Amino acid sequence: MFHCRLVNPIHHDPALLLSLPQLAQRWLLDCGDLHALSLHELLQIDTVFVSHAHIDHWIGLDALMRAQLFGERPLRILGPRGILDMLAGRLAGYAWNLVSRSQFVVEGYEWTGSQWDSRHFPCSQRFVGHEAPSGLPSLENWSLRWVELEHGVPCLGYRLESPRSYRFREDCPYPPGPWISALKEAVAAGQREGVLTVAGEERRLAELAEWLRPVPTHQLAYITDTRLDPATRSRVVDAFGPTRVLWCEAAFLESQRELAETKLHSTANEAASLARELGCERLQLFHLSRRTQGRAEEHLTEARLIFPETYVGSD
Repeated sequence: MFHCRLVNPIHHDPALLLSLPQLAQRWLLDCGDLHALSLHELLQIDTVFVSHAHIDHWIGLDALMRAQLFGERPLRILGPRGILDMLAGRLAGYAWNLVSRSQFVVEGYEWTGSQWDSRHFPCSQRFVGHEAPSGLPSLENWSLRWVELEHGVPCLGYRLESPRSYRFREDCPYPPGPWISALKEAVAAGQREGVLTVAGEERRLAELAEWLRPVPTHQLAYITDTRLDPATRSRVVDAFGPTRVLWCEAAFLESQRELAETKLHSTANEAASLARELGCERLQLFHLSRRTQGRAEEHLTEARLIFPETYVGSD
């Protein structure tokens, strides 16, 4: 189970906070102004998914690093092409002569268009970066998909899905015991051969697995700062569909479509159409242009004509 909320009001910097209580972790989708977060919340953030490097999407990195500077677990930053060099430049902009005992490490991951390159920046070495093995970091069995968007600069959308889990049927005749977790782990790994001891008797895995039923996973897609032209929309649908919940920018109203195309942003109508194509259960609009300050209801009304289960912000 997870909970997500916007850090800032809908017309301000994007930053979507995902709280994962079972892992005692928090993840961020984009890293705008983070002053609204408590120190406790900042200390629990260990992964940041950056859509692109415009200042309103990762100005909060400095506050996040300052809070974690002497922490023991790494801070992982994922982003589009160029993010590693930008991260190196950001870290090189400060003096680090009093941090030699810190165990803190910033791990950067960059989608090059064909693979995830990685570079690690140890605080104890004044954040001088060194190449690390390519590939994604472990995401605690969550699955990650990504797609390239159209914003004039390298820009990514993300889709997260929780690990598959199982529940026993109510008519299961077997008593509880340590075999339950062993069975769930085996089934999650696709294993059906072997036996487990249940109430002093050996039972086949395949037999026990018949008493399990899968629990629907949590699926969240995050799309912001993009022109949703046919090519981009097609890429998103192919990469992310189906998805249960879509967080999508709705920078402009339909009457401002020409401005949206010029600025490489999306309208509320386009967000709603995308949610419908993705087979979503729910659409959350955010990152509304300040040109429409105080007019959130208009965004909501336009979107609901196409996709009724639309909400604004963290509602």
